[in-house]
Amino acid sequence: MFTTPLLAGLEAHRERIGQAAGLLTVAQYLAGWFICSDIRRRGTSAGVSPLRFIGGCGLSILQLQYSEKLQAPALIWTSIFTLAFSLLYSLWFWWYTPPSGRGALYRLTAAVATVTAGLYAYGAQGDGPDVMYRLGMVLTVLALAFIALPLAQLRSIIRAKSSAGLPLPAILASTGATVLWLLYGLLINNTFIVVQKIIAMGLCTVQLSLFIIYPASTSSGGEKKKQ
Repeated sequence: MFTTPLLAGLEAHRERIGQAAGLLTVAQYLAGWFICSDIRRRGTSAGVSPLRFIGGCGLSILQLQYSEKLQAPALIWTSIFTLAFSLLYSLWFWWYTPPSGRGALYRLTAAVATVTAGLYAYGAQGDGPDVMYRLGMVLTVLALAFIALPLAQLRSIIRAKSSAGLPLPAILASTGATVLWLLYGLLINNTFIVVQKIIAMGLCTVQLSLFIIYPASTSSGGEKKKQ
């Protein structure tokens, strides 16, 4: 489907490209440790949304199932690592959540588990073209929503005119991983991965542009002038 002299030359390095993309994806998930460290420092998870952690578990499970259907080793081990990190972060979040706030956490977990179980059961029906197509469509939407999570802070970023709240290391890792996964998708001729990563590149570009438009130092600089 996707055939160019460049791709033909990179075919022999396909798995290495997938491994590099996987490492950057894992590095992106490692950024969650900074959130967990801040939760530990404050002694509570209050004010932090668990959606990235709980949602990451569900997404990783579905991506693992899809990767096994594709028989793509790089995608399989990446999904295993991201699932492990997501589970660890979720447990960490639960530990530091006060009893009064655990009800909302349990409801979110139940909702994500229900959706994940339903989609997994559908995917378990087989490897037919219809199943793969629909599962690929759903995963594309979920993955793009996950990548766009930092943009949920867009209103506060514009109001404060500072990108200090955005996780720059995670966004840079996500951008690098997106480029490599796009190349990997072209090499294995998977339309869903290609389309997903092209759109993801746009989202990453928007997020990176916020660091140029609203530098993190702007806010602190303004405060110093006021003093």
